[in-house]
Order: sequence, then C-alpha cells, then structure tokens
Amino acid sequence: MISNRSVPADILLPHIVYPDVEDAVGWLAKVFGFTEHYRYGGPGGPASGAQMHLGNAWIMVRRARPGSASPAQLGSATQSLTVFVEDVDAHFQRSKSAGARIVEDLHETAYGERQYGAEDFAGHHWLFARHARDVSPSEWGAVVSQPADLQARISPMLAVSDANAAIEFYKAAFEATVLWRLGDGEDGVAGLSVAGAPFFLATAAPDYGTQGPAAAGFTTVRIELFVSDPAAVHARALAAGAVEHSPVVEHEHATAGPQPIKRMLQGAVTDPFGHMWLIGKFLA
Repeated sequence: MISNRSVPADILLPHIVYPDVEDAVGWLAKVFGFTEHYRYGGPGGPASGAQMHLGNAWIMVRRARPGSASPAQLGSATQSLTVFVEDVDAHFQRSKSAGARIVEDLHETAYGERQYGAEDFAGHHWLFARHARDVSPSEWGAVVSQPADLQARISPMLAVSDANAAIEFYKAAFEATVLWRLGDGEDGVAGLSVAGAPFFLATAAPDYGTQGPAAAGFTTVRIELFVSDPAAVHARALAAGAVEHSPVVEHEHATAGPQPIKRMLQGAVTDPFGHMWLIGKFLA
C-alpha cells in the first residue's frame, strides 16, 4: 500500500458529524488535544469538513446535512469511538479540566485496558485508553470464535551502555515517552515510543552477544525517523548530546509504490550510544 498525505490512515477513518465544523475543530483541539490537518469546502461560507488527528488516530469531522445529525440533535448515540493514547492519565486530567463531560471515570477494565469515557459537546461518546495488560478474551468470560491473527510488527531493541542515560537522551532529543521499564540506573530494559512508533533499549551484555555500536566502533543499522520538522528535531538531538553525521538537506529518496523516487528533507545524527538516526520528511 502506498502512502497518501490526504488520507494518512491505513486501516480505519471515522467520519463524525457535527452541527458546525469550526466549533468542532476548536473544541476537539482544546479539550481532547487533536491537531487539525486540513479543512475543505465552504468557499465564502462555513467549512464542509476537516481532518484531525491525535497521534496516529485520524478522524474526519463533517458538517451535518440532510440525512445526518449529531447524537445531541438525534437525541441518542449511534456509536462510540476509542482512541489509544500513551499517557491516558494525563489525557484524562486534561479533558476533565477543559470541560469534557466525564461519563466513565479512569479505571482498569477486566479485559486489560486503562481507560475513561467522555462525551463531547455534540453528544459523541469517546473512550481514551491504553493497554495495561495482555489478557486472553476467555479469561474474562468472552467466547472466542477464532483466535485473532495479530499482525507482525518489527520494533528495534537498541543496545546502550547506560539504560538510564539513554532514556533521558531519547526523551530530550526525540520527546520519547517511556512505556515501561525494568531495572534501575545503568542496567535495565525499557520500552519507549516516539510519536506512536515503539522501540526498546537494553543495557549491552557482551556475554549474551549484545554490544552497542559505540563500543563496537561501528553500526550495522540506521534508524529512519519521520517527523514534521526535521530541522527542529535534528537541532534538539544535537542539543541533547548527539553528534551531527550530516546536516538537514534536500535530496532524493527511493520508496515503494508508483513514484519510486521522491524528494525529501533529511539529516542524520549519531546518538551518544553510537546509533545513527536519519531524521527527515518527504516533500510535496
């Protein structure tokens, strides 16, 4: 599947009806933290729709027209939307402080989710959650018709000399979120995420066959990080202690799909543990 900047979602894209698009965009940004990507229609008048996202969760906001209405206009709900966020506790506090109607307090469910429920100003029901435990459906009473065939996913595990220092560097350089951690100080294993993309780090253990590139004197892997502002992230990484490998410049990049060669803006840094990060974005 090729990527499309007009429709970044790959699996599911809900279209949500509101009486007024501008009001919806403002409310969703202020209360739930969504970011507007674009809006369309309504030349000289109100917008017909808009696209927004919270992390990698994308939605289309659409103005009510004949044959469609919001739950508040209909007098009943028609669906509930679940959005997964890494720091659901902080998101709960934000939504509550900003005036969302909390209909389900923050808690951990029997099926392994830490979540809360809220209603927006148009009556749409939202659940915000993160996975707290891996639980089989049969453990809480569901009848499994066919076990889910979960998609394979590759996440790198980076060997580092000091787990605590590495966590602090990735937080400062790439605004990484710590998902979990085992061990303290230099020794340990941790799961992190940058804008929803997960990766792991672990203290190097030569006796078990792992050694960081800084100790080895070379790297065999380059990590590509796609961001909206490569220059800003590149500069932040350098300020956090990375070493510049190459400045952010425009160049050609090979991709899959009908347009195999695209222009991109990209630079590279080597982090304090020897890992090389290519920081960039594709250009229009």
